[in-house]
Formats: sequence, C-alpha cells, structure tokens
Amino acid sequence: MVKTCRLPLAVQKIFAASHCGVAFLGGSLTTGVGASNTAETSWRALFLKYLYRKYHPVYHNQVSEIMGAVGASESFVTAFTLERNVLPHNPDLALVEFCVNDRGVPDKTLVLKGMEGIVRKLLQAKGRCDVMILGTGCRPGTDPTTPDGSVDHSLHRKIADYYDLPFVDIQRYIYQALRHRGQKWDDVSIEFEKKDNVHLNDYGNWLAFEAIRDCFEENVAAFLQGNKKDWREAIPPPLISDELQFTELVDPSRSSEVVVEGNWQRKSPELVPWYFDNLLVGTPGSRMVFRFQGTAVAVFGLMYNNGLKVNAVLDGKKVPGPYLLHFIEFGKGFVLAHGLPYGQHTLELTVAEPSRRHNKLENPTAQIAYLGVGGIRGG
Repeated sequence: MVKTCRLPLAVQKIFAASHCGVAFLGGSLTTGVGASNTAETSWRALFLKYLYRKYHPVYHNQVSEIMGAVGASESFVTAFTLERNVLPHNPDLALVEFCVNDRGVPDKTLVLKGMEGIVRKLLQAKGRCDVMILGTGCRPGTDPTTPDGSVDHSLHRKIADYYDLPFVDIQRYIYQALRHRGQKWDDVSIEFEKKDNVHLNDYGNWLAFEAIRDCFEENVAAFLQGNKKDWREAIPPPLISDELQFTELVDPSRSSEVVVEGNWQRKSPELVPWYFDNLLVGTPGSRMVFRFQGTAVAVFGLMYNNGLKVNAVLDGKKVPGPYLLHFIEFGKGFVLAHGLPYGQHTLELTVAEPSRRHNKLENPTAQIAYLGVGGIRGG
C-alpha cells in the first residue's frame, strides 16, 4: 500500500476545483491500438473518464488529455519530442509507458538516458508535473529477452525508484487477474495477421485501467491522510545522465543549420502526420548536411511501404542510418549516436538507391521530418 502520496500536485489540482492536464507518453499501447474505440475503451480514455466522473461532481474539477504517444516510439525517441508535443500544454500529471517498446533495445544505457531525460523534463517543467511510470507487458513466455518470457521492468523501475515515482506493474496485474479468473492471454489479446503478444482488446485495456486507477486511488488516500511528498525540494542529480533532458528538434525544411542537396520536395501539409511539422521527401542520391553542437543526434522520418535506406556519416565515419520502409505507415525516430564529446559535429545523410528485393513500387523515397540534438547544454 502507498504510504506517501507521490502525485500531490495532480491531486491538489483536482481537489482545488482546478484544471488537471493529463499527458500520455508511450507507444501503440498508449495510443490504444487494440481497443474497439480508442476514444472510449482504451485505458487512456477510461482513466480520463474516471477522473472526471469521480471527482468533478464533488470538486468541480476539469481534466483534459495531452497526447504525447506515438506508435513504435521508444523512451529515448520521445525524450526529443516533449518540447513539441507535451510541455507547451503545461501538464499536471504524466503517465509514461515504454517498457514494451524499450524491451528489445540492446543499448540499455540509451534506454536509461531516455527515461531519465523524460522524467527530468517533466519534473522541471513549468509548474512541475507529477509522473507515473507504467510497466506494460506481453503474452506470458513470449519475450526472448528474459528467462521467464515476460517484459523486464528493471530499467524503468530503476528510474522510478531513484526519483521516488509511482510504478504501476500492469503486466503483473493482468497476469494475476487472468490466473484468478481461469483465463489466458487470448482473452485480453487482439489478433492481427497472427496472435498478438502485446496489444490489448477492450477487456485488456480495462484491466490496465484498473491497475492505474488503483495506484492513483492509493495516492489520493495518502494525500487525504496528510502524507504527501514535498515537491518543493530540488530534484536529485542525474542517476545516469541528463544528456536527453536537454534536446532540440530541428526542422530541415526551415533550418539554416541544414544544407540540402539534390531532389528534396516538401510533402503536402495535409499528408503530414500530427506529430510532424513538415516532411522532406528525397529521392536516391539526395543529401543533407547537418552541423550541430551537442552530444547526441537523431533522425525522425516516416516509415512507409516504399521507403528507402538513408546512409549516415558522422564526423567522417559511417554509422548505421535509418531504414524508412515498412508495410504500415507511421513516424519513427532513430538515435544515431549518443555520448559524443560535447562540441561541434557534422552529420551527412544520403538517400540510398532502392533495393530490388524491398522497393518494388515506382519512385521510392525517404521522408525526413526532423533532426534531433541531445546534450545541447553540455550533457
């Protein structure tokens, strides 16, 4: 049981008949893939409705959604997008869900940097923001990265524990509910081409919501007893690194820091997803040269069914570049390097020639939205 309320600002906003902005950060599990109606039956929508229906009749509070979730995003990708998608809306409470999308990343330090960057941005945002970290999961026995085949939460718990944040073990809650009711993962799962191991149907979303609701209610109970964390205290120094706390998104279609060469065309605005401002569409041989000062660099683009590889050279050395081909269209971020010496660096991106195996349609392209810089204050 929770002894100290670690969400005091959000609870206080609700009790004060004020507005509580709730931000959601994560991947497709947060956007609601699998729910029959993401605006009604996703755990995200259920939590917002719960806050309003339970507390508005008593305290006359208002709640609103701040969407910061994009499918297929990892924590270290989303660390670059908070200033665009979340922080301008002054969130009071943020639910952060990345355990599933981070689970297969071999660079565990990058995962820790991503989670720490997100948390530090939120805790130091204007008006401060309470944070809950969510431990989403998978079909039992299907995660090859752990001995028991469940999603490993240890990295995200490490950040939650260090910053004294609530951690909601949704995976464990669903496992226990299914076991108690004599059910299996198929009862909470969707089927997309094959049995899905992570995305949840309406029933699964309800169970995820219950786990989040119970944690919030425990924090409310502690608040009412006068046991609440004092958020006036300064946040601790970084556990791993503040490199991804200090980031910047650069729009290559507008920035003087980016030199474009070859055939780049700006995509029609009505075809650009909400989480991008612009998309530059490049054909094979088109180049970008980006000079930046920092310690990390990322590329954000649009995956689609005729996307091309983008070759990357950083400070004269080849590094793995993004491959922007997928049978589903969605935005994707790629961190090309982190932990660089602080200073001036040069990134060269060149759109590769099409692959006969993968690019079977005419006129394949690479579509790039942003370049990201981390450690802009020295990291």
